[in-house]
Amino acid sequence: MLTDPVDQSVRHREQSANGNERVWKLVAALAALVLVGFIVYVATRPPHPRPVASYSVTPPATLATGSKAPTFVLPRLGGGPPVSLASTLGTPTVVNFFASWCRDCQAELSAFGALSTQAGGRVAVVGVDSNDTVAAAEAVLAKAKVTYPVGVDSNAKVATSYLLTALPVTFFLDADGRVVHVAFGTQTLASLVHWTAVLTAGTAHS
Repeated sequence: MLTDPVDQSVRHREQSANGNERVWKLVAALAALVLVGFIVYVATRPPHPRPVASYSVTPPATLATGSKAPTFVLPRLGGGPPVSLASTLGTPTVVNFFASWCRDCQAELSAFGALSTQAGGRVAVVGVDSNDTVAAAEAVLAKAKVTYPVGVDSNAKVATSYLLTALPVTFFLDADGRVVHVAFGTQTLASLVHWTAVLTAGTAHS
């Protein structure tokens, strides 16, 4: 039986069109899945911005060594008298900016707790909890057995005045409240002891 060449051509075009239609339907379905995934990500991501807590590249600009650290008065986490930087004047001071959602911050909190205990009043340790929720901050501090005063910087105004764009960052201030050293990223007890020894020995350098 002979087949009409015209019919064969028509069937070929129809098959090709059907194939193209299936391909486009598949592409459209994949695009829809990607869009749904993006919408779910946006809807479920944390409500507050999270600064990058890593310093694998050149540290960002911050307060210059020798400059006067901006003073602040913040509500005390857990209640009690406000946390004031002015109250530590006359004593070398370590100011640690952190947040509960920052894993690098969590890793160093116990070291600051140990430093505060070992310092015995020779050095003041102050924490500044920035861009965070009170309940979450209290939980990580309790786990790290932190007892030094921590101020609540919920809108990150103090962190901004210190030119911070990431966490954690630690400032080592002399007895006059001037910046001796700025440490980026997670600190160990050894590094904290080193810089507090520099402060108390009066041989401050950056």
